[in-house]
Amino acid sequence: MYKIKYSKEEVSAVIDKLAESVVLKENTVFLVLMNGGAWFAHELISRFGNTPVREEYAKVSSYAGQTRGSLKVTYLPEIDWEGKEIIVLDDICDSGNTLNNIHAWLQTKNPADVRFITLLARKGRYTLDEGVKLTAGILDESEDFFVGCGLDDNSMARNLPYVGVC
Repeated sequence: MYKIKYSKEEVSAVIDKLAESVVLKENTVFLVLMNGGAWFAHELISRFGNTPVREEYAKVSSYAGQTRGSLKVTYLPEIDWEGKEIIVLDDICDSGNTLNNIHAWLQTKNPADVRFITLLARKGRYTLDEGVKLTAGILDESEDFFVGCGLDDNSMARNLPYVGVC
């Protein structure tokens, strides 16, 4: 069992607030970073009720277990990104490496705008390139290793409805 850091209720309130910050446009595309972003994306997008949205998925990772490494890209969707309002969803911004790399790739596709929304961000630990716009629900200053809400412990515990720590 993991020690609860942010309860199910706290996480739900944060996601509600993040959903309120989203302005959906006709050309909005959500780009979900897998695997971690899937849980968060489902929860966030469900807040839009019956409003249809476009979701695309990318398979990227910068962790193996609890060890951070270089960004590994397995799949990037090839759609027409030009002129789209892109909202990239991920579970956490730790170093900023994933966000910076995805932003650079998307900029080659001529979108109207790109912004990132994450459930968590490591306050004071990440560095974002110029032009990378991030909205994070929870800013955490700890060195904790998180699980739940998409975050995993060796591919386990992503499904937990709270953010726990190892």
